Amino acid sequence: MSEILLVNPLFLNQDPVERRLVTPYFPLGLLYLAAVAREAGYDVAIFDAMFEENDDAFRAALAQHRPRLVGISALATVRAAALRLAAIAKASGALVVLGGADPTGRPEAYLKANGRGRAVDIVVVGEGEQTFVALLNRLKAAGWRLDIPLEDLPGLALPAEDGAIHKTADCAHIKDLDTIPFPARDLVDLDRYQSAWRKAHGFSSLSVIASRGCPYNCAWCQKSVFGRSSRVRSPRSVAEEMRQLKERYNPDQIRIVDDVLGIDRRWVRAFHAALIELDAVIPFEALSRVDLADEETIRLLSEAGCRRLAFGAESGSQRVLDAMRKGTKVDQIYRAAELCRRYGIETYFYIMLGYPGEDWADIQATLKLLKETRPDEFSSTVAYPLPGTEFYEQVKDRLVPAADWEHSAENRLLFKRPYSTRFYHWTQKLLRKEWQAARLAHREIALGAAARMRLAASRLVTRAGVEVLRRMPGEAELLPEGEVPRLRARAGEHQVAEPGEAHQRLRPCAEGGGEAFGVGGRQFPVGDEPLNRLLQT
Repeated sequence: MSEILLVNPLFLNQDPVERRLVTPYFPLGLLYLAAVAREAGYDVAIFDAMFEENDDAFRAALAQHRPRLVGISALATVRAAALRLAAIAKASGALVVLGGADPTGRPEAYLKANGRGRAVDIVVVGEGEQTFVALLNRLKAAGWRLDIPLEDLPGLALPAEDGAIHKTADCAHIKDLDTIPFPARDLVDLDRYQSAWRKAHGFSSLSVIASRGCPYNCAWCQKSVFGRSSRVRSPRSVAEEMRQLKERYNPDQIRIVDDVLGIDRRWVRAFHAALIELDAVIPFEALSRVDLADEETIRLLSEAGCRRLAFGAESGSQRVLDAMRKGTKVDQIYRAAELCRRYGIETYFYIMLGYPGEDWADIQATLKLLKETRPDEFSSTVAYPLPGTEFYEQVKDRLVPAADWEHSAENRLLFKRPYSTRFYHWTQKLLRKEWQAARLAHREIALGAAARMRLAASRLVTRAGVEVLRRMPGEAELLPEGEVPRLRARAGEHQVAEPGEAHQRLRPCAEGGGEAFGVGGRQFPVGDEPLNRLLQT
């Protein structure tokens, strides 16, 4: 029997894009919660849905552990699964607590009763460790009853008798991250994760987080969990964790899931030295900003084992970058790409289309950027307004009704724009094909004669499709899952489509600082599959 059962509700086989990409990471946030709860004296177990077939495995785990409390981590992309498992846990007699980015941003979606009654008892809001342990202590002292006062505990959202949601005071962030024990990875079968990676990609990858929060002010970014500040672990602590991962699991690479790596060049220098001193150098990838990519930083990261850096390039238009409050310059994007190429670090760009005010000239500037910088990989996403962001406030009067995400691949156009959903999907195709052609012209990729002909033909078709669509009125339609976007020009019957190629649907971020905490950040690439950010698509 375990007092606490923590749950990762993502079923790999139930998510079409996760199933195709096979880039699984167990959410670090849950492992941190498990570590602090165990340190506080609780018997903790974890149910990981990742490789399970269906809910029966969760029922079996409940029967095995008979927990007094079930804690579930949720993002918007797994809300349905999280609520489904919450109902099963509630029916078993356990108390049910939800946490993560989505419950933090929308506690009412979890605490309001549905037709079958309310399954979630409490939502932990924001950074979870301190609140979760305090909550466990209060509930255990009361014999695991709910009819006790909890309003004085910071960091909670509670259901009120009148159906409203009561939020307690904010919980202060943990200032010294080195005081938190390393994630309780021993509670999860990480060898199974490693095997899945190797089978799908030929290499394995594990994740580490070195900092929490982001001090920058991008208008579209939701920072409901870690906030607009940056708290950094000591370089030696991060290096020691990487050394332990290297010794115990020997992954082929590490993914550092911070929102931004390298804010402080002094930290980068110390991290570089600690990795070398502890024999902890292992290939890793991370997300940074183009305005932080000076020559010394890129050189040090390269020497420390960095094999790929992802950058939020967003747009080739300075006007759009300024509207986003990105705080970067287009020439800095070019400089970052050149420096990474010089020091042997692969680059991955995030591109955002459809931000308010963007026009065709801005999109052409983005196309030019991709053709001239030629990152090793990139992903494009259609701007998605998250509640609590400046972007959301800008467009809230233009939002269109839409159901929640059913899986992590959905790319929904949820506010009215000058162009249609299909225009943006076809523009995403155009960006990719023109980028491929530019890399081919610079001999950065190789294609056979037949493949070259197919690329040339598809570029022509895609250009024609975009030209037709950009002259059509905008609409905020949602394309059905798996639909091939077919366009019919008003002046004739010629169909503009690419047979057999389903429209691009993008994947929201599943990490960005740990799923259980769910920082509104990004998912960056691992291996050769492009992954996309959370929240903007």
